[in-house]
Amino acid sequence: MKKKISVLLVILVTILAMPVFALEENLTADNNVTLEKNIAATNFVAGNHVKTASEIDGINFVAGNKISISSKQDYLFAAGNSVYLKDIETKDAFVAGNDITIESSTIRDLYAAAETIEIASDISRNAYLAGNTIFINSKIEGDVVVAGEDIELGENAVITGTFKYPKEVKPVIHSKAEIGKKETYKSSDGVVEIDYHPSPYARIFSKMMSFLSLLLIALLLLLLRKDLYKKIDKTKKEGMEVLKLFGTGFLTLVAAPIMAIIVMITVIGIPLSVLTLMLYGVLIYLSAIPTAYYFGKWILKDKIKNDYLLLTVSLLAIFLVELIPVLGGLVGFISLTVGLGIYVNLLVKSVNQ
Repeated sequence: MKKKISVLLVILVTILAMPVFALEENLTADNNVTLEKNIAATNFVAGNHVKTASEIDGINFVAGNKISISSKQDYLFAAGNSVYLKDIETKDAFVAGNDITIESSTIRDLYAAAETIEIASDISRNAYLAGNTIFINSKIEGDVVVAGEDIELGENAVITGTFKYPKEVKPVIHSKAEIGKKETYKSSDGVVEIDYHPSPYARIFSKMMSFLSLLLIALLLLLLRKDLYKKIDKTKKEGMEVLKLFGTGFLTLVAAPIMAIIVMITVIGIPLSVLTLMLYGVLIYLSAIPTAYYFGKWILKDKIKNDYLLLTVSLLAIFLVELIPVLGGLVGFISLTVGLGIYVNLLVKSVNQ
């Protein structure tokens, strides 16, 4: 009984603490974030799905799984699994993720690292790009330095400065593309957001498929790596431990992509930055699994003995609660941060062993 009361107290404290974030004009965190107010200070936004159209009189730090930005800011630091920039205005943009799309924006200097980069926006000075697939179909007034395997310049591509690319790569250049100067270098040996309105049935089907996919991964992990779940089960089941996991997860959610962007600025750190952000996106997607097992073992252990059934019921409970307006977003954010906290906790324990 005391343990269940502790859980309720933790949830209550978390709910009461969330408005504190809202009171801080320059800090917003939730599972789904839509930010439209103007902020006259440096801004921090973190969440699973982030959409911001706020004018920021300062630096804009945005981190999340799926990010959509259409606003004005002095400098932009954005990191996520899918990053979509449209109609933004900034001096310098530092962007990292798995998929990056930039359209119709005003950017002075661009630094981008991702698996896939698509640029359909003019850059008034230089662009430094690193990734696997890179497509440029706009005007860049200065130099373009590219590190990638599949490089393509579209028919609207105009590079007034020098186009630098790896010597071993043969970029695909459209006949109408204009390039001031080409230069090669030897490499060291060492989501577009779509505005559509699906039917309620399509949304339900999409949610069900998302749940079933996550459940399949969770059950396969339980089958193949029971040791990981045993470690989660050994984590203390008490209120203070949940708060610690929440704090660790929130810090990871915000700090990890920012650090990845900083590392990305150095040429040596680009591969590490890309790998980190890819892992970051995967862990965000899988964050509900350790959360479900942790609380399932805490609350349902005496009622459900089979771990596979317990994990299924716990995941389903989180999935159903997330469908509830407002409360679902709060529970989703708690699930996300606690799950990240558990992953960090497991990593620290494995390193110390």
